[in-house]
Amino acid sequence: MSDKVLNVIVTYNRLNDLKVCVEKVRAQTYKNFDILVVNNGSTDGTTEYLAEQTDIKVINQDNLGGAGGFYAGMKYMMDNGYDWLWMMDDDGVPDSKQLDKLLAFNKKTGYVFLNALVVDKNDHKKLAFGPLNGHKYTYVDEVPENEDFDVLIAPFNGTFIKRNVIEKIGLIKKECFIWGDEHEYSLRARRAGYTTHTVTTAIHYHPTSKAHKGRVFPGLSNKNVLVQPKYFSHYFYRNQGYIDHTYNNYHHIFTKFIIRNSVYFIRTGQFEELCKLFKYYIRGWHNNYKNS
Repeated sequence: MSDKVLNVIVTYNRLNDLKVCVEKVRAQTYKNFDILVVNNGSTDGTTEYLAEQTDIKVINQDNLGGAGGFYAGMKYMMDNGYDWLWMMDDDGVPDSKQLDKLLAFNKKTGYVFLNALVVDKNDHKKLAFGPLNGHKYTYVDEVPENEDFDVLIAPFNGTFIKRNVIEKIGLIKKECFIWGDEHEYSLRARRAGYTTHTVTTAIHYHPTSKAHKGRVFPGLSNKNVLVQPKYFSHYFYRNQGYIDHTYNNYHHIFTKFIIRNSVYFIRTGQFEELCKLFKYYIRGWHNNYKNS
């Protein structure tokens, strides 16, 4: 019997993107899967559209961010006996053979925490997120050609996790809300002894990040910081504080993340953002997720 997969799509007020994503999922060459859409309180007609889809399972909930959405999907997967969880946002689309290639890679290697190669939706020569998570690649043709790349370039976009991993390490940290839940979960898996792999022949298309790079010392250093949109940046700082304290073996808060971001915000006169950085980073450091 073939493995039973649950595809989880988390959506919030992107109905047109969701429709495209659903159609691309339906078009997979591997067919033994169900679709679950976690609707984070959308108000743009998404709820009505989903009610009309007879082949889609739906969870309607308040907006709990990407982390809360994937938590709900992961819990549903575990409660209903699926073998694999296949995860994505509503604005990404899988290549029609993505699921087949992820499963084939597992059969070949035995690896159980996999990710598709995430390519820019609007420029297929580029990676959607550029250098990230320990790799230095910007363009698709720079990525190693040996099918297996031992770094998760961009979870949770075409991310494929076997049931036994979740049984061992638990569910996603839903309190993260956004920006950091995927990184925390992959670090947790690696700490538990799992290796994480990007399967370079399995393709997932996604828009580029809304964040931009800020140069710490222009003209003097090539060090950058990742500057997130300010309306959600506190989640980023808080989650990074938690990650640094829990996984990166820092014994004080003056980490590379704090130092580089502090210099950048001082240099650019963003003193309100500097205060926010320290406030929420320290909260995350102490795993304080109340009221934030």
